[in-house]
Amino acid sequence: NMGQAGRLGRYPLHFHMSECVHGSTLAKNVIYKSNQRCAVIHGSHNVTVADNVAYDTKGHCFMLEDGGEWDNSFIGNLGALTKALPSCTPRCGETDARPSTFWITNPANHWIGNVAAGSRGMGVWFELKL
Repeated sequence: NMGQAGRLGRYPLHFHMSECVHGSTLAKNVIYKSNQRCAVIHGSHNVTVADNVAYDTKGHCFMLEDGGEWDNSFIGNLGALTKALPSCTPRCGETDARPSTFWITNPANHWIGNVAAGSRGMGVWFELKL
């Protein structure tokens, strides 16, 4: 029961403006009933997000935040039952009211063997911010 709905940057797993972090890994976590998103990479590069399971979550789940992230690897993650957040959560202009399990803002990352099941919106959404 993680993630603080409506509070920007309050996500269960979050790399925030870490820049280049070779060797950093988010692996083998279970994210259950998150109130806001799942694993978020923002302004960080070379992170591996692997073998995680997210179930019954709200808002975009496995995601890159604004398109300035590259060379991150999302490998073998499972997201199921991705639900909508209310409009303007975490802030107006966000698209979490039509959530995707994998929200991709920059194609210069690696997405290998991930599975999306039962998303309220899309399983995979490429919304390029470049």
